[in-house]
Order: sequence, then structure tokens, then C-alpha cells
Amino acid sequence: MAPTVRALADRVWDHVLRTEPHYALRAGHPVEHLPSGSLDEAEERTATGRSVRAALAGIDEAALGRDERDTVALLRFIAEHWAGADQSWWWHFPVAPYQLFDLSFTAPQAFDAITFADPNADVERFRSLARDLARRVRGAEAKLRAQAERGWGTPRAALPGFVSAVSAVAGLRAAMQRWLTLDEHRVEPLSPALRGKLADGLGRAATNDILPAVDSLLRYLEGPARDTAAPGAGLARYPGGEEAYRRLVRQYASYDISPEQVHELGQAQVAELTENMAKLRSEAGFDGDEAAYRSVLEADERFHARRAEDVAATYRRHLAAIEPLLGQWFSVMPKAPHAVERLDPELEAGLSYGYYEPPGPAHPAGRYRYNGSGLDGRSQINAATLIFHELVPGHHFHLARQEEDTALHPIRGRFAPELLGAYTEGWAEYAASLGMEMGLYSDPWDRYGHYVHQRLTAQRLVVDTGLNAFGWSLEEAAAYMASTTLESPQQIHTETLRYSTDMPGQALGYRLGFLKFWELREQAARTLGSAFDVRAFHEVVLGPGALPLTAVSANTADFAAGHTPGRPATWAG
Repeated sequence: MAPTVRALADRVWDHVLRTEPHYALRAGHPVEHLPSGSLDEAEERTATGRSVRAALAGIDEAALGRDERDTVALLRFIAEHWAGADQSWWWHFPVAPYQLFDLSFTAPQAFDAITFADPNADVERFRSLARDLARRVRGAEAKLRAQAERGWGTPRAALPGFVSAVSAVAGLRAAMQRWLTLDEHRVEPLSPALRGKLADGLGRAATNDILPAVDSLLRYLEGPARDTAAPGAGLARYPGGEEAYRRLVRQYASYDISPEQVHELGQAQVAELTENMAKLRSEAGFDGDEAAYRSVLEADERFHARRAEDVAATYRRHLAAIEPLLGQWFSVMPKAPHAVERLDPELEAGLSYGYYEPPGPAHPAGRYRYNGSGLDGRSQINAATLIFHELVPGHHFHLARQEEDTALHPIRGRFAPELLGAYTEGWAEYAASLGMEMGLYSDPWDRYGHYVHQRLTAQRLVVDTGLNAFGWSLEEAAAYMASTTLESPQQIHTETLRYSTDMPGQALGYRLGFLKFWELREQAARTLGSAFDVRAFHEVVLGPGALPLTAVSANTADFAAGHTPGRPATWAG
């Protein structure tokens, strides 16, 4: 990597490690500070982004190799995103469930990572992090008040969820006490004096700082926040919200597209998939409408597992079907094996489905951790699509390979996958769709489940833009979702609030990324004709790791243009 490019990448990564504990923990670094979520922190990020952007302007990309150009493309995307952090800070409500990730998950992990190997320093760090928690809660209230003064009142419909999310934070004192009492072996290196100092510091922080801050925030949410609450939801209802949403759409897509284009695209996709589902019902000899068919599916025991082990068995059956075919579509595969494993029971209540867990020292296999609870209400009709998305050849083929590629700079190997949802989730959606041409959806039930899943992600293009750009009410959005998904009323309520108040624009990446990967593949196939090799195309996409889709497009164009007539197209880089 060119020295200037590497220096800029190092600078960005150092900023990430210092300001985002999640990445510091994954990199094995001690967490010295928990962010408060303040505007000052956003302004510091803005300054960093603008400085990196200015430095990138002086780089001669024509003199760089492909790998350096990919890094520059990622740096430019990050710099543009960060350069507006002082503006985008206002667009997110700090107590929305997804925005409390750092308090709910990262903060406990930061405390758990402290081993007390350096007793004096670790005791001070433990106490300092406890004080940081209080600053984070106080900062959330200060931000909500500042937003309300600017006309960004908390959405009334989201207030109950915000209160519930904040109430969970009140358990931090109990959690701290558990770390000291239930994990007594952790504090064995400490002298009695240091143990007393730590216990006293934590008690003071909880009693004098954390719990009062939580109580104050709850009083605000249950009082003044209700008085200034916005009657609807969605960014377009707020001053400057329309332009904010346009920027978020481009950011999450990682290429230039407008809310109007996304909305129209989503409507066309939903119509196409609805027609495909109707054809399958007709082929099955069913002459009722979709709602009636849904009732049939819900009553059919074939689509409901009796035990958690049956869920895993279904996933493994689909994996066994795809594994012998992978060599025909991929020339390089992850070194790490893949596996299916149930979630820990305490996590199942908070997760609708599950998640992919990359391989690591403790678990060498990339695992899909599935939810094995509430089986009566969980249809298995989309099991094939789900496991192809989550594991093979979806997230596992991307994320495990990226973990294994030690040559990638950390901003590409560790930071980019979570930053670039249109790539990460778009690839998984594209990968799941390969089952169609592989002949793995020959069973009409699996094919119907595939369309059900695809339509879920396609309708997000309509609902997300409807709520945030076109003034849809939550009721309108819920009615549309009810007509285009098999989700429950509770799940629909959660999803519409996610789109409008938690992370506007984020859910667009699944379908937009899927469509972009297919567009690039079809363009390359047209250019290369009979010389097109799908395995080479997949290596163009997967080899460099997660990138903005503009960079993936440029790499694909180079791949097609660099073909030597008469020989299969390859990707030499």
C-alpha cells in the first residue's frame, strides 16, 4: 500500500479504535473511554473526516494499484460520511433501541474485558468507565432537549419503546454488582484495599451518577418529551429532514440514488414478486387469495418445527444440498468451516431470528446462531433462503474470508463490513438467490418461501421512503406491510418504528445491494458473452472485501474490460 494511503488508513483506524469501543474490543485493545454521544464528539469526527478528505484530494489514483485504489475508495466514502457528522448528529434519537447499542452491549463487554492484571490501572479504568456511563445517559437527555428546541421532538408513537429501552439501562448497577460478586475470581489479583476502593467507587457512581441520570432521563421522556412530541414519524416531518433523508439514502446505498427512485423501484419489485407468488399458488391448485393461502400455511405442520433441534436439522438439510454445488460457482472458499448452533436462551427474547457469528479463537467455525424459541409462531417456509443468506454462500463466504485475509488493512477487514450494509447484506441476499439457478428451490414451498423473503426486503424500499420522504403515517405503513409480508402485527409495529425513528434508510441496503450485484453481473455477462465465468465474477466481488458499491462497480467494469478474447475472464488484480 502506498505510504500516504496507508498513513490515512492508519489515521482513520486509530480514530475508530479511540471512539468506538466495539471495534477496540474486537481488536483486543483495552477500552479507555466510553463515548458520551455529545455534539463535541461529532464535531471532532467531522474535523477528522474533512482532514482525510483534503488529503485524499492530493493522491494520484492513476499511480496506484488496484488494492490501493480500493482502499482510497473506502477512505473517500468514510471521509464524506464523517465530514457531515456534526449535521447528521441531529438526525438520530439517542434513546431509540438500536441507538442504545453501546450501553446495552458494548459497555458490559468493556467492563468484562478488564482482567485486573495491572491492579491499580485497571481499578481506575473500571471506575472511569462507570463515570462514562453516567455521562452517556446525561448526554442523551441533553441531546433530546436540544433536538426538541430545533423542532425535532421525539416521535410520540416511539416514546413507549424509548422508555422501555432506557428502563433497561437502570439495570447497570445490578450488573456491576454481579461482576464483583458472581465473578469473584476476576478480582483475585486485587488487594483488600483496592477491592474496597473499587466497590466504593462503583457504589458512588451508581448511586450518585448513573441511577440519578437514568431517573432524570425517564422523567424527561415521561413529561417534557410528551409535551414536545411529534405527532407522526419519519424524517420529512422535521426541519431539514427531507435533505437529511436524501443524504442517508445515498450513504446507506453507497451509490447515488434518490428516495423517489428507491420508492418506484420498490413498488415495481413488490409487484413482480407478488405476481410470482400468485403463479406458484395457481400451480399448486389453490384458487383463493394470498390472505387465504397464508392461513393455510400457518395451519400446515410442515412449516412449523416442534423442537429447536428440528430447526437446526432443516437448516443442515439445505446446507447439505448446496455444499456439493459450491465449486461450480466459487473458485475460492473460506478456510473456516461453517455450523448451525442455537442462540443462548437469554438472547432469544430480544432477537427475531438470529445472526451470523464469524469464526474466532474460541469458535473456529463461522456459525449461524438461530432462535429456537416460540416455534409455534415461526414459519420454516423460508428456511432455505434464510440459511443461504446467513451462512453459505452468504455471510460466511464474505465475512469469514475477510477475517482470514490478514493482508487487508483493519479499516477494510474489520470496519468496512459493518459500515457498508448495502454490500454486506446485499451480498447475502444475492447469495441466497443463487439457489434459484442452482436448482435448490425446485420444491415449490421453498420457492414460495424465497419469494416471501425477497418481498420482505423489497417492501422496505417502499415503506422506508414512504415514511421518511412522502409523509406516510405509521398506520399507512403498517397496512402496506401487512399486505406485502407474512409478519405479525407486533413485528410490523417494530419494523415501521425502526424505519422511521431508529435508523431511517438503513433497511434499504438489503434490496438495493442485491439488485446492484445482479445488475453488475448481468452487465459483465453481456460484455464477456460466452467467456463470462461466474466464479471469476464472484472473486471480483468477494476478493477485495466489503467496498462501497461504486467501487465494486468500477472493479467489475475493469474485470469485463480486461478480458482477453478467446479465454475465460479472470481477475488478476
